[in-house]
Amino acid sequence: MKVQPHCSVRLYYTMEAADDAPFPYPTGPFRMECLIGHGVLHPCLEEALLGKEEGETVEVLLPPGAFVADSRLESFVPLPVERIAEDGPHEEGAIRHVMDAQRRLQPFRVVKQNGGLVWADFRHPLADRSFRFRIRVEKVRWATLEEIKNAARHGAVH
Repeated sequence: MKVQPHCSVRLYYTMEAADDAPFPYPTGPFRMECLIGHGVLHPCLEEALLGKEEGETVEVLLPPGAFVADSRLESFVPLPVERIAEDGPHEEGAIRHVMDAQRRLQPFRVVKQNGGLVWADFRHPLADRSFRFRIRVEKVRWATLEEIKNAARHGAVH
């Protein structure tokens, strides 16, 4: 059976950064089971899987910004040093935290410190990076009506 909309697929995959910058996160291998055509997978990954059969492998290169897009237009902001949760020094590239209006700690990367101000980068750490996915289709089956209804109730991720 080929991967197509309304199918449940079990995937075995790895994910790695496609650039030379450090990537201190697990790269897999991972397994997941999901429905095709219900917004669970990234659209580029789903498109590459359509028509594949059990045992087939696909490699997908997502360009910068496709995996994690940064929707904030102004991500570099000046912060007074006294608002930063950690004590200094605040060296370039260091990860620090600031309390938001809902009293949650928000992480940021230090861009530079200029006197009593620290320029903070609030972008997601994976924004603007390319990623390579290697995916093997392990199992394909028709989704049950229950699975399709459940997916419709919870809405699409993408």
